[in-house]
Amino acid sequence: MQDEFIAHTPKLKLVWEQEIGSAYSELLVRNDVLFTMSSDMIDSLHGNEYILAFNAQTGAEKWRCRIDSLYFEIDGWGHGPRSTPVLHDDLIFCLSGNGKLSAHKTSDGTMLWQNDFVANFQSTRPRWGYSSSPLIVNEMLVVEVGGKDNQAFMAFDPLTGKPLWNSQNGEPFYNSPLYTQLDGEPQILFASNDILYSLKPDGDTLWTFKMPFRLITTMPLMVGKNSIFLSGVRTPGFVIIEVDQHKIKEIARGDHMQTDFNTASYQNGFIFGFNVSTLRCISAITGELKWSKRGFGKGSQIIVNKHMVVLSDQGLLVVAEANPDAFVEIVSAQAIKGKSWTAPSYARGKVYVRNLTGMACYQMYE
Repeated sequence: MQDEFIAHTPKLKLVWEQEIGSAYSELLVRNDVLFTMSSDMIDSLHGNEYILAFNAQTGAEKWRCRIDSLYFEIDGWGHGPRSTPVLHDDLIFCLSGNGKLSAHKTSDGTMLWQNDFVANFQSTRPRWGYSSSPLIVNEMLVVEVGGKDNQAFMAFDPLTGKPLWNSQNGEPFYNSPLYTQLDGEPQILFASNDILYSLKPDGDTLWTFKMPFRLITTMPLMVGKNSIFLSGVRTPGFVIIEVDQHKIKEIARGDHMQTDFNTASYQNGFIFGFNVSTLRCISAITGELKWSKRGFGKGSQIIVNKHMVVLSDQGLLVVAEANPDAFVEIVSAQAIKGKSWTAPSYARGKVYVRNLTGMACYQMYE
């Protein structure tokens, strides 16, 4: 978040747009380089998946590296990668739709190693492809694998791809782990089936919580020092828990915030997110519904300082106040067209958006 953004009224001015190929991966921006994933289809049976880098100022492609054959989605929702890569020093790590985890140089995309979850750990590909995003914890690459023999969650050496630890049993699903602190203690949270697992950075289990729903697709969300928001499209919708010395207490639940495939955001005691296809704000303390706003479909949103950046599922980009009292729009633009299920990204005063096959950059202030 840049100071000049605070001092100016947000605007939306197109900087560039680019067709890149089918995927749902988010857009990562570091310095002047944008990283993401995409794919191409050769014919109805063959295709490729890639990790790519672009000039973030112009949208020009810098390099691409093939990582796997194309994941074909069987329900018509879109082929290609689902996971978002993670950056660490001069490396970037990504997971293909068919379950191949790989490491690459950020300078030119050179692949350093690759691990096949299916072949190496006997994981079974989920119906809609591998979607969990890896993260870096204490110089380890941590990811949901869904392998057999206590290999649901694993850590790998980022330089070699060698497994460092494995924990729990369970099939892979569609949400991603969260690295956080509770009671000042570092913890990795995985939501798997109907269990929320808390692991130490070395893979040992700290505590578990049986959720009132199963198979949620959004990440656990910290909503205070020791409170966690969990939500899915199944009844009851959401639950807020408080963790105290590894003991869990439920503090709120309700059916008026059922997040589907985009994780909610938290700011100053309030949660902003989509109840299926309605944008809402609720209290992170009581769960009370504060306001609702329709018109964005199954959209996504992020918080940028005091503003909420919303992208509808058809590419309408809106900047609004992150206001718990009412939805107050500041500016909007039809930023991109077509199926837009990927959350926007923000860096250095610009917002980056993508639909299934393309991406665009907008200046947010002048």
